[in-house]
Amino acid sequence: MIDIYKHLKSATTGDEKAEEKHDMEVFMRSQELAEKYGIIRESGSFVPTDMSLADSVFEAAVELLTSVGIYCIDTKKSIKIDEEEIRRSVNSSKVLEIGRFKEKVIVPFRYTMDSEPPVIIGGPMGGTVSEENFLEVHLSSAMEPIVQGVYAGALEKMGGKGRRGKTPFEMLAALKEARQERLATKLAGREGLALMGPGTPTISPAYMLVSSEELYSTADVQEVYQLDELKTDYETFYKSIFHLEHGNHFLSGQCPVFGGTGIGTPEGLAIVDVAETIQSKIVTGASIHLSGAVHVNTHSSSTEEIMWASNLSSMAISRNMHHYTGRYYWNLAGCCTDMMFYETAAQAIGDTVSGRDMLVGPVGARGAGADHSTGLESRFMGEIAHLATGLTLEEANEAVSKIYAKYENFLQYPPEGKPFNECYKVRSEYEMKPTEEYLKLYRDIFTEIESYCNIE
Repeated sequence: MIDIYKHLKSATTGDEKAEEKHDMEVFMRSQELAEKYGIIRESGSFVPTDMSLADSVFEAAVELLTSVGIYCIDTKKSIKIDEEEIRRSVNSSKVLEIGRFKEKVIVPFRYTMDSEPPVIIGGPMGGTVSEENFLEVHLSSAMEPIVQGVYAGALEKMGGKGRRGKTPFEMLAALKEARQERLATKLAGREGLALMGPGTPTISPAYMLVSSEELYSTADVQEVYQLDELKTDYETFYKSIFHLEHGNHFLSGQCPVFGGTGIGTPEGLAIVDVAETIQSKIVTGASIHLSGAVHVNTHSSSTEEIMWASNLSSMAISRNMHHYTGRYYWNLAGCCTDMMFYETAAQAIGDTVSGRDMLVGPVGARGAGADHSTGLESRFMGEIAHLATGLTLEEANEAVSKIYAKYENFLQYPPEGKPFNECYKVRSEYEMKPTEEYLKLYRDIFTEIESYCNIE
């Protein structure tokens, strides 16, 4: 708590500047540092194979943080970060254990080409979920044995009406969400399964309300979403202080935008991604950092620039610091399409070989279309990750290249797919399964991916 006090104080006493100036500083400085450290993306590269490049990205990220700082939008001032603080903290670590009873999981500290698979977290991960299908969507992931936790979606409506943001109604919506998520784990026979979220609220009282042994316990991972492009706000401090005081696990999530105001190149994105991970550890004090960078043109995480930068940042972190990292999967296509499976496979292979500790999702239709999350998609993500543990960086890059070619031409006009209730046959909460069409597509694509990975 001493460190967070120091950074909060710095947010009120630091140098004042306009947010636009901070964005420009991040943009320009990350470009300069990429050139200074010789960080260059080769055309057609999805999974970097040069380990020294990853180390250069880490050093560039340290320099970016110390020169630009973290901007607090509530005070319009910068939090100063010094290099000594970074070097002192990067190698300290605490073991992250999530879930309870027979569902308890120790999250591994993974490294590049690790033989141990990442932890698999299913669920809509903040994507929109309809009120009528909310329980079943989360239950479909909880039912999958390979899934080791469920990340909540956001309720589309409350009582049949649109949610009223930043009002006390959010507290009621957060309660409904958390209760149904916990019920889903019980119906699946996995009561201790870790929850991550909640995904519905936007105000700190609603997040804090569901922090209890009955709903989000100290064995779950609660959400503290940091602002993108090296920023923070009082809401982040409210939630972080609360969780630190109560001994809760919590995640810091950020989804930097490639092509937005602060990031202009894949090289710059890789540097910012690592810098935000360091921010997570020393400013927020989070248990794990989840990154979900997206492309400004597609709002998805499955483009070639995003995957290369994310894989490089993952390698940089796994080689140079001890902090758990995971990644959100924001897919363009909807469920029950070959493109949705291809997007997931390309990302899961890269993340696994580059050393991510946790994979989260996936969600289709960029999380904006209601109910584009299913347990079968999460199962596929987990199985591909397990498959990829036997690959080298070169083999992974070749496999991802083949997979990307399958959907590259559909990035502007992705297939709409089907929502959950058209992908699953649901007779009751105890009897539900994917349709035969959906299962056949899943099997066919998985067999194809196996051939790309040279698995006999």
